[in-house]
Amino acid sequence: MRTTLRRLLPAMLAMTVWQAPMSGQVAAAWSKCNQDALSTWNCASYYSGTMSLVSDLKGPSFHNTLSITATVTAGKVVCETRSSERGDFGGPGLIAVTHANTGMSGEYEIQIWCPEEPGDKAERGDAPLLQTYEQHATDYATLGGTDSHEHPDADAANSVTGTEKLTWNLRRN
Repeated sequence: MRTTLRRLLPAMLAMTVWQAPMSGQVAAAWSKCNQDALSTWNCASYYSGTMSLVSDLKGPSFHNTLSITATVTAGKVVCETRSSERGDFGGPGLIAVTHANTGMSGEYEIQIWCPEEPGDKAERGDAPLLQTYEQHATDYATLGGTDSHEHPDADAANSVTGTEKLTWNLRRN
């Protein structure tokens, strides 16, 4: 009996220390997060709100404006685009809201794919048009922020200036 206990004790300790999270510990909070074609831990189905990009680029002989608004309802996206170059159009989009962990706070990233041209369809193989990069949330229930920066096509040597502003506000359903 003593020999059996000695052999089983290390295994029992290992099982106690190394156990998978129980459903009450983690899974209930984010049980619908899953691996899909967009993300390894996509929690998008939990969120509703908006994400938008406003872009302005000016040069000596042009002025381009672009506004993309993605409205999210329970993880489903509808995109509306207003472009001085391509006109106004819209269509369904795709979203990935990736949490860094299964807790209630931590790092996250939001990516949204929208049609780029009138009549196009957003596809996962394309680069996302709206992307937060890594952010920190004190509570995953509300994801919000703003990122304003110089337009990536700005070129001071050629008198091309511009800005981009990304804004997002998603709340857990």
